[in-house]
Amino acid sequence: MRTTPQLVVDAGASHVAGGIFAPVSGGRLLLQEFALEQCTSDPSLEPGWLERTAEALAEVASRPHLRGPASLAVPGHLTLTKFIKTPVIAEAKRDQVIRFEAAQAIPYPLEAVTWDHRIVAGDGLDLEIMLTAVKREVMENLCAAAEEAGFPVKRAASSCLTLYRAFGFNYPMAQGPVLVVDIGARSTNLLMVGPRGQFFARTFALAGNAITAAVAEELRLDFAEAESVKLQVMADLPRELQDSPMAGAVRGATANFINRLQLEIMRTTGNFRWRSGATSPVAIYLTGGGSLLGGLAPALAQKFNVPVEPYDALRNVELSDRARAAGAAGSTHLLANLVGLAVSADEAGTEVGLLPPAVRATRAFRRRQPNLLGAATLVSVALLSPIWHYHRLAKSDEARAVELAAETRPINAIANRNVDSQRKIAALQRQIEVIQHLKAARSGWVDFMSDLQGRLGKVEDVWLDEIAIERAPEGAATAAQFPAAQTGPALKLRLSGRLLDVQNPLSKVSADAYARVKELLAGFAQSPFIAAIEAERFDNAQPGLLRFDFTLRVNPQHAL
Repeated sequence: MRTTPQLVVDAGASHVAGGIFAPVSGGRLLLQEFALEQCTSDPSLEPGWLERTAEALAEVASRPHLRGPASLAVPGHLTLTKFIKTPVIAEAKRDQVIRFEAAQAIPYPLEAVTWDHRIVAGDGLDLEIMLTAVKREVMENLCAAAEEAGFPVKRAASSCLTLYRAFGFNYPMAQGPVLVVDIGARSTNLLMVGPRGQFFARTFALAGNAITAAVAEELRLDFAEAESVKLQVMADLPRELQDSPMAGAVRGATANFINRLQLEIMRTTGNFRWRSGATSPVAIYLTGGGSLLGGLAPALAQKFNVPVEPYDALRNVELSDRARAAGAAGSTHLLANLVGLAVSADEAGTEVGLLPPAVRATRAFRRRQPNLLGAATLVSVALLSPIWHYHRLAKSDEARAVELAAETRPINAIANRNVDSQRKIAALQRQIEVIQHLKAARSGWVDFMSDLQGRLGKVEDVWLDEIAIERAPEGAATAAQFPAAQTGPALKLRLSGRLLDVQNPLSKVSADAYARVKELLAGFAQSPFIAAIEAERFDNAQPGLLRFDFTLRVNPQHAL
């Protein structure tokens, strides 16, 4: 048993209960603080269950002393419980095998749920294992609501497991197979406990809401009105109302519920006998809000021919004055999960397996936080001496840097003047290059025209009609094409002219005329002034004349 007080919270379908338990002498527990908040379990309001539960959690947390890290009982209507058997295997491989079996037994991807396991029994050949799973999104929202209310969840357990722990704590000397029936608002837990601690549990959706729904359907009431009628009838109506239609509706719904519950009990006890080889239960214990249903205990006792008693959740629990004043003594039927959470047992199962990974990570960080703070403090103390030493050295270096800056100031001034002088020299060199280029361009056109005239004379009977200058955009002649080129825009000349075919003056020009034009172009291409010939076009429409025009790209190495 734990030796320190524990804060535990039970978030049921129709109530939220919280308590602080502390160990006392004789292996008993003391309920120091207690709070209970009721909330509706109307199925039509199911989408708002989490919001109502969050409000109830906040109300419980508003009571004195009821805040802090808590253990949480997950209600049966949110959990899936299954029992499986696996061969006995080495512990090193057991987790891997259990995970494989869980993937087969749980009807959701394991990544979509938070799940836990507990080894129930083993006979040397097989292991019986209880699997419990909750949808991850649901569990994350429930833990977030609890933390926002003031209850950071440190561990979570299913209501079936807490019921088993609570029964073992309160009835350690129970003999023979015993059946514990926990009837809630939306689900019922059936727990079969064998003489050697072996157990089997089932959760099914037959609970107090089934009676309310049947009454609402028969009397055509909404859920809240039907619930009020059910509670009035259960509280013993006056004699004049005992034969009223509403009393008859409640009695009929109750009888139908008891019959269905008896069938579920028969299925559960039969399954347990088949699994364990045990006999039928020798006693039945009732707990939960539905256990207060009138006529339930006598009907079960007559059906199964065994004693049926209320389950005493406070059998080994003492109440403080504050817990008694908060109504703990009158809420015994709702305390099984709280007691089960407060009881510690050395058993398989992680007890945090139902916590989502994000909550586990936060919990692990909080556990390590004191160690991290202590380590940070030690590191800070250890670094104080080196920090002071290097701070003193830094101050000395700063003073020396100021002295050196004063000594190098004249040198820096000379260096700055040198940089300015180099900039001026570069500007003058660029001006000289421009002047040299202009000087070369003065005679460039004369030399180019002379070269052009000479090449026209070699071909004979050819003349130019037009020479037009086309200047390309800046940078069109690149240094990659002309390494030695002067800077400036590239120059193009558009030439138009005619060639006379003296041998065929009255007919279309001959192939010889075309050959002579090609010779002319080849001559231009050899000129040192010409870089390339572009856009060649020919027109032989006029007899005896071959018109031509083309573009000469001037070599930038020869300025024009």
